[in-house]
Amino acid sequence: MLALVPASAAAAPVASAYTTVELIAEVASLPAAGGETTLGLGLRPKPGWHVYWRNPGDAGKEASVRWELPPGFAVGELRFPAPHVIPFGDFVTYGFDGPVLLLAALEVPAGRSGEPVAIRGRATWVVCDDALCVPEQADVTLTLPVGDGSERAEHRPAFAEARQALPPAMAWPARFSVSAGEVEFAVEVPPAAEAEAPYLFVAAKGLVRYGRQERVRDASGWRFVMDAGAAADRVAETAAVLGYADRGGTSTSVLLDVVRTDALPPPRPVAPPAKASASEVLQAVLFGLLGGLVLNLMPCVFPILSMKALALVRLAGSERRVARTSGALYALGVVAAFLAIAALLLGLRATGQAAGWGFQLQSPWVNLGLGLAMVAIGLNLAGVYEFGARLMGLGQAATSGGDERRTAFATGLLAVVVATPCTAPFMASALGFALVQPPSVAVAVFLALGCGMALPYVALAWVPAFARALPKPGPWMATFKQALAFPMLATAVWLFWVVGQQLGPTAMAVAALAALVLAFALWAWGRAPAGGWRWRSAALVGAVACLAVATRLEAVGVAPAAAGHPDAPAPRLGKLQPQPFSPALVRRLVAAGKPVFVYFTADWCISCKVNERVALATDAVGDAFASRGVEVVRADWTSEDPTITEWLAAYDRAGVPLYLYFPPSYVASGPPGSPLRGAAVLPQVLLPASTIAAVARADAGVAGA
Repeated sequence: MLALVPASAAAAPVASAYTTVELIAEVASLPAAGGETTLGLGLRPKPGWHVYWRNPGDAGKEASVRWELPPGFAVGELRFPAPHVIPFGDFVTYGFDGPVLLLAALEVPAGRSGEPVAIRGRATWVVCDDALCVPEQADVTLTLPVGDGSERAEHRPAFAEARQALPPAMAWPARFSVSAGEVEFAVEVPPAAEAEAPYLFVAAKGLVRYGRQERVRDASGWRFVMDAGAAADRVAETAAVLGYADRGGTSTSVLLDVVRTDALPPPRPVAPPAKASASEVLQAVLFGLLGGLVLNLMPCVFPILSMKALALVRLAGSERRVARTSGALYALGVVAAFLAIAALLLGLRATGQAAGWGFQLQSPWVNLGLGLAMVAIGLNLAGVYEFGARLMGLGQAATSGGDERRTAFATGLLAVVVATPCTAPFMASALGFALVQPPSVAVAVFLALGCGMALPYVALAWVPAFARALPKPGPWMATFKQALAFPMLATAVWLFWVVGQQLGPTAMAVAALAALVLAFALWAWGRAPAGGWRWRSAALVGAVACLAVATRLEAVGVAPAAAGHPDAPAPRLGKLQPQPFSPALVRRLVAAGKPVFVYFTADWCISCKVNERVALATDAVGDAFASRGVEVVRADWTSEDPTITEWLAAYDRAGVPLYLYFPPSYVASGPPGSPLRGAAVLPQVLLPASTIAAVARADAGVAGA
C-alpha cells in the first residue's frame, strides 16, 4: 500500500536500518474547525523483513506513535489491516511482510488559528526477518496549511486501499469462555458468508497462547479452542479479526467484538453436505476402477503380482478349477482390504482427524512391522523355513493346491498393504472425492478400487485364453520363486530407511537389528524338524529378542533429527534446492511475484521417489526451472502433518504425490494460513518433458497445465 504513495506526498520519509517510515495525510489542507481527517503512518520494511499487527503474537512489537500535537488536536488509535500468520521458529506471530499503511483519525479543534499546523510524533516498532528482530524508532513530522480540507488526489489510491484492507466491523455474535486452561470462542457466521478455513486473530494480549488453534465447524458458525494465556482470567472482552475464504475462495476478514461468558453451550452438529449427483458418483466409481487397474503397474505391487502369476502357472492345466477358486479368493482379499481401509479412514475423519491414503505409513511402528514381515516373506521364499500355514500365502509348496486355496485370500490382503505407498493415476481424484461424500458413496469408490486391482489376476485365473499365454510349469519355477525373495528384502531395507527418516539413524539401526534376530529365529525354526526341541527353543529365543529390540524403537529415536521433520532442511533434487514447506513461505513467495513449484511427497511413497528421480532431479528440469526463476518448496508428509493434509484436501487429494505450480501471475486468495487454491496441477506421473511443458503452459496462462 505504501508503495502507491509518491515521495512528494509524504513529509520527510525516514529510512532506518531496515524500514522506511513516513507520516502522510489524506488532505492537502486542514478541514474546517471542529472537523476530522485521516493520517497514515506508512511502514515499508526491506524485502524479507516484516512488521507486526496490534497483537504481534508470541514475539515482536506493534507500531505505535507518541504524538506531539498543538493544543486542542487529538489523534485516535492506529487502525491495522487484517494480518497473516508469520511463523518464527517455535513461535507464532501476526504481521505484514510488505508495505503497510496504518490509519488514524485526526480531530481538529473548533478554535484553531490560521497558522500551518505541525503534526509530530515518535514512532516505534519492531521489524524482523527469519532470524533477527530489531526494535526501531523514528521522528515523523507533517505540516498542513489551513484550507478547505480538500483531498490530495495522489493520496486517494493509498488511503482507499488501506481502508479496503481494514476488516469491516460486523455484529456477528461472538463469545468466549475460559475453563481448564483453555479459551473457547464461538462465532456465529451468517449462512450467506459460508466461511471456509477460518482463522481467529485475537487482539487482547495475554488472553491466549498462539501456537495452538483448533477449529470445529458448528451449525451456527465456528468454534475455536486455544490454550489460555497469562491474562486469561482478567480479560472481559476483546476485539478479534476472523479471516476466512468466502464461497468464491476470496480472502475475507471481519472485525468482531467478543465478550466473555461463563460457559458456552455444546457445539451443534453440522447438517451433512449436499449429495453428489449420479453422474459425479459414476465418474468417481469409474476412476476408482481405472485407478485400481493402473495400481497393478506401480512398482509397489510388482513382487506380489509376480508371485501370484507364478501360482497360476503352477495351477495351470488340470488345476483349472483350483485356479479359479484361488482367483476369486484373491479378489475377495483385495476388496476386503480396500473396504477395511475405507472404514478406518471414514472413522478417523468422523472423529475430526485428518487422514489420507497411506496414512498408516506415517507411523514408524507400522513401517517397522511391515519391514519385518517383508524379511519373513523373503526368507520364506528363499527356502530358509516353511510354516505349515505357508506364511501369508507366499511360501506354499509347488504342488499343494489346497494350500493355494487357503492362502489366496491372505495374499490379496497383503497385496493391498504393500500397494499403499503408491497412488496411481485416476486413483487420487477418486479417493479425494470419496472421502468427502456420504459413507455409501465412499464405500462404492473403494469397492471399485479393489475390483480394479483384482481384475488382472481374476482374468488370468478365469479366462483360458489369458492363462494359455503364461509360460509352462517347469524347474525354472523354483529358481524364480527364490529370486523373488530379493525384492521382498529390498522392500524391507526401504521400510527401515523410512523409519530412519522418521526417528533418526539410531532407530534405523534398531530396526535392522530386529530384522537380524528375526532372521535367526526363522532360520532356527527352519531347522527344527531335523533338530527337535533345541532348534525350536532357539527360534523362540530369537522371536523374543526381536520383540524386545523392536520395543526400543521410539526410546532411541530422535524425531527432530529426522529428515521428515518439518524444520529439517529439504534434500537437493539434482540442480534444485527445495525449501521446507510452510503456508507462510508459499504465500510470501507468491506475493513477491515469484513462480513457485510445490511438491507434496513422503519418504514411504514409491511413486513420489520415482517421479523425483526420473523427472525433478534431472538436469533438464533443473535448468528449465532456473531459467524461469522457479522457487521449489518440498511438503514432506512422511510423518503426520495436518497442514499438509489440509492442502491435499483443498485439491481433492487423499494422498501423495501432488505437484502444484503457481505462475508469476497467480494472485493469492483465502485467509491467512489457508491453502492457496487455483494452482496448476501437474500429472501424478512425471517426465522431464511433460514437467517443463506443464510449467510453460501455466506461465502462458493456458488451461490444463
